[in-house]
Amino acid sequence: HVQEELYVEQLSRLRRGEVDVAIGPQPAGLPPGELVIEPLMPITMVVVVRKGSPWARARTLSELAEARWVFTGSTDGAGYARHLFEQHGLSPPRASALVNSTLGLLSLICGGDYVGLMPQPIALHPLAANYMVTLKLREAPFRATLAAMSRPQSALSPAVRHFVAHLGRAAHQMRLLL
Repeated sequence: HVQEELYVEQLSRLRRGEVDVAIGPQPAGLPPGELVIEPLMPITMVVVVRKGSPWARARTLSELAEARWVFTGSTDGAGYARHLFEQHGLSPPRASALVNSTLGLLSLICGGDYVGLMPQPIALHPLAANYMVTLKLREAPFRATLAAMSRPQSALSPAVRHFVAHLGRAAHQMRLLL
């Protein structure tokens, strides 16, 4: 069965042995051998706001420091917005809202006056792009690698190996389209 939830919860469930595969950004600083990681494709996290938002005029991250940010995760210390600001030498903004799903993130961004980070393919998809805009900022977006992760004992399962191989083929096709 498939369950949509944010990467942090997926990774926790994977470590507890509740799921066989988690798909999300490849985490930094994993202990060697803890997980089997199959890199799938690069992902770019872009800054988004609803269409018509006054924040849509921002051209730098510093202009967004006082905005109401939506973070994905369970604490305001989590989320890629923090990493984005820190990689550019800026203090991260305070989280005004925390969500634990892509649907929650889309709902707040498109229906309120929030700023958030969204994977670029989702932000550009017509279903989302009709309601939000991607900001063209001076600073580079946050980049990561989407990966399929499994515990070493699960990675030996034929079903898991087949599923991860299929994900790799699908990711290759996506890279050709992007």
